[in-house]
Amino acid sequence: MVNRLAKEAARSKDTNIVYNRIPKSTLCYEIEEEAKQQWQSEWGKCAKAAITKLYFPTVQDGLNMKISITPNIAAMVTGRRKTRAYLHLFKLLEYATCVCKHGDQMTDHLLYHCTLFKT
Repeated sequence: MVNRLAKEAARSKDTNIVYNRIPKSTLCYEIEEEAKQQWQSEWGKCAKAAITKLYFPTVQDGLNMKISITPNIAAMVTGRRKTRAYLHLFKLLEYATCVCKHGDQMTDHLLYHCTLFKT
């Protein structure tokens, strides 16, 4: 009977709305989700932040992080850390090679490949 009445109400064009309030929590959730979708759309279109996108391909990846974003973390994931490669880019060092001699000293190298930081 409930299903039959619900179908009748859904099909009827003369049915008055019997509610006029949405819970604040529902409204906040919907606004937050819409904002995340817009943010993700802009993040996907942005031609900049290529290094940051390697660590956070989606907006949700960044939001799910359970770490404090300190200036050092921000510098690492944006590629703005004063690594040898970064300083070499601005002609402040002659070579970009890491002290470990196994590649250019870039953020990715320090995090994943540098023998000095293996432990």
